[in-house]
Amino acid sequence: MAVRNESDLEAQSQSVAEYLFLIMLILMVAVPVSGMALSSSSWFSSIYAKGEYSFVSTRNLAEQLLNASSRIRTLESKLAKNELELARLKQQSRDTDRLRTLLGLRTRSGRVTVAAEVDGRNPDNWFQQVVIDKGKTDKITVGSAVISIAGVVGQVVKVDDHASVVRLVTDPEQKIGVLVPRLGLTGILVGNYQNLARIDYVPSGTNVDVGDKVVTLGKAGTFPDNHPVGTVAAVRRDANNSGSMQIDIKLSENCYDISQVLVLPPLEH
Repeated sequence: MAVRNESDLEAQSQSVAEYLFLIMLILMVAVPVSGMALSSSSWFSSIYAKGEYSFVSTRNLAEQLLNASSRIRTLESKLAKNELELARLKQQSRDTDRLRTLLGLRTRSGRVTVAAEVDGRNPDNWFQQVVIDKGKTDKITVGSAVISIAGVVGQVVKVDDHASVVRLVTDPEQKIGVLVPRLGLTGILVGNYQNLARIDYVPSGTNVDVGDKVVTLGKAGTFPDNHPVGTVAAVRRDANNSGSMQIDIKLSENCYDISQVLVLPPLEH
């Protein structure tokens, strides 16, 4: 009987030990798994949070870039408008200065003068003619001299009521009496389109230097005395006449770009 009780007690103790071991095993497995689950959950939460932050940051940066681009375009547009306005004001200032100088030239000339603007020109005869906005009603006549601040422009060859055609000094048909003041040398200036004008039949040995000033002779009563014509650009021997030279003249006025002129009707004799 005593032996049986001891056996039962031993069996119960073994069962209790097994239960305790099972509980300990469950605790040993469950606790790390729980920690792992918590770690995984935290990791996924961290990844999501970082992704959301990156998305928001990228969106904000894109919006900032778009706003900055819009501001840059606005500033560029304003800058372009300001530059156009500045160019217009500068052009107005230059035109005002030209008009002021023309008025001074008119006063100094001591002759009847008419201020005019170039109204048009034909591309086919760009270096031969221009049209000005003054005509018969402004007392412009055929033969009137046309000058600018810089120099001689040409001569009126046709007149309508409110416009006139000017033959430019660059036209080979336009010939002007000129003077080299340093030498007292006179001659006839002949145009040569966009090339240098020239003075022919200058006596060989004449001491003409590059850079010498050339002005209007003004003896015929058409052009004013001593108005600029150009400067000597080159001197060479005349190929057709060994006893004379040719002088190339760089004109003072750029006939390619003329805007404002002064017209002087011929002096009455």
